[in-house]
This record gives sequence, structure tokens and C-alpha cells, in this order.
Amino acid sequence: MKLKVLLVGLVAAVLGVSVAVASPPPGKGKPVTAGKPESAGKPATTGPTCKPKVTVVLKGTVTSISAGELAMAVTQANRWGRAWAEAGSAKVVVNTDTKVRRNGGKLLTDLKAGDWVLVQARACKAELLAQVAPTLTAVRVVAHPAKT
Repeated sequence: MKLKVLLVGLVAAVLGVSVAVASPPPGKGKPVTAGKPESAGKPATTGPTCKPKVTVVLKGTVTSISAGELAMAVTQANRWGRAWAEAGSAKVVVNTDTKVRRNGGKLLTDLKAGDWVLVQARACKAELLAQVAPTLTAVRVVAHPAKT
């Protein structure tokens, strides 16, 4: 009886080791390339395809609007937007992927100077931690008319 238990345990151990050491089938798993650095498959920490990205939230008023760019006086910001809040102003790039909302309007041209605005933008965490002010591209712009 003890011999059978020992044999079953030995067979289970051998199968477990062979599965753990087996390589993935062709076309699956990470490609093995000689001479590549270990970080070759990792995403960049700076630039347009960086990871991780954080959301920068800026609140303030619109000072000017030009083609594809929004200039604003920043009064408040989240942790990641403190540099722009301390500076008191920011220029934010607005592209076709940016969602713009202002009392039913959905275009950048619907915004007016003096409007209250909340801007959400994405930036590289590494650049913000290194105290480099990257160019902000807005993901969402929510505006309301100025109080009269």
C-alpha cells in the first residue's frame, strides 16, 4: 500500500515538473531574441506611448482659443496639475478625439473667452514626477458661461 502511494506521488511530481519546464507552442508566449535588452518589451515611460499615464485636472477660465489650442487661467488643479496651478496659466492642445461640452455645444468654437472651464488631460507620470511640464492634450473639456 505504501509503495502505491509513493509511486503515485512520484508520477505526479514528474508530470508537474515537466509541465512547468515546457515551452509554449510556436507563436505563443514572449519571443526570444538574442541581443535584445531585458526591457525591450516594456512600454516607454516618456513620450506619446508612455505608461503609466495619469489624469491632470485643471479648473479655471478660458483666456483665448485658437485652432487646436485652448489657453486658460488656472485657478485649481489636482495633484498632477499643481505646476500649472502655481504658474497660473496653461495651454492645452485640443484634437478631434477631445470631447468638448458647453451648454449643448460640442465644438471648440462653441467656447468663449471668460467661460469657466474644467479640462481633463492625460500625461506621463514619469515626466510629471521629474517636474517636466509636458504638452497637455485634452481628453475632455467641460465649459459653462461666465457668471454675469
